[in-house]
Amino acid sequence: MWCNSRQTSPTSPSVKLLLDYLSILFQKGRSYSCINSHKSAICQTLTLLGNLSFENNSYIQRFLKGVFNLRPPRPRYLFTWDVGKVLSYLESLYPLQDLDLKMLTLKCVALIALASAQRSQTLASLNLNSVLSTGTSFIFRVTTLLKTTRPKNIGQDVIIPVFQKKEICPVETLKHYIHRTKDLRKSSKLFISFRTLKAVTSCSIARWLKLVLSNAGINVLKFKAHSYRSASSSAAKRAGISLNDILKTANWASAQTFKKFYCKDIEVDNTNSNYVHSVFNHTFTA
Repeated sequence: MWCNSRQTSPTSPSVKLLLDYLSILFQKGRSYSCINSHKSAICQTLTLLGNLSFENNSYIQRFLKGVFNLRPPRPRYLFTWDVGKVLSYLESLYPLQDLDLKMLTLKCVALIALASAQRSQTLASLNLNSVLSTGTSFIFRVTTLLKTTRPKNIGQDVIIPVFQKKEICPVETLKHYIHRTKDLRKSSKLFISFRTLKAVTSCSIARWLKLVLSNAGINVLKFKAHSYRSASSSAAKRAGISLNDILKTANWASAQTFKKFYCKDIEVDNTNSNYVHSVFNHTFTA
């Protein structure tokens, strides 16, 4: 549409015309990542159509470098919310048998998100047909394709260990959730809709996590569901958990990814020897 408005064929534009288009995106305030995505999509398409002047073009590369210098990509959050505030809210949702299915679902998904530091996509992939219960933990084997799935990284274990404070114990809550939904569920996926009782997508998981934040008094205009990964892992880091344990729990291959995008300042400190115990004790021993 942009090319047609300038009476130019979109399949054979000049490099200058592409730079004009990218410049307009920059003037509209688009981020480096957005502009780079536009560039990549256009250049790859035009190259496949036989226009080789867009392949590794030095002018385009210099333009993107300038955009990067003027508007470098930044993480969404400069700091994260206090895990203790959310855990205090979740503690208030007790005893479990007094909760309706909606509130039980919200508590369960939030505790597992904090205990595992996993994405909504991973939580939506958890399946009761691929779980091992040891009495002190649940071990879910995720074999579906995820964002981090690579040819050499197929399959992932999500471990949910027990916590001594029963009001916020993810294992006790999960056991109760599974028992409550046993005769109701229409899917083997762990998390099901509390209305239709069918499997839910990652979008529903994210909406639930965001609702818990809102109920706990966290600013959801600023913090989204994905912030659970940052809040949980940052609390563990501040508590003294080793970097290797954090990377293993959250399934990060690179320490740089954690340090650059997820390790944020939090307000409360605590020291413990176990990832989940450190995150969950964050509230009660500070």
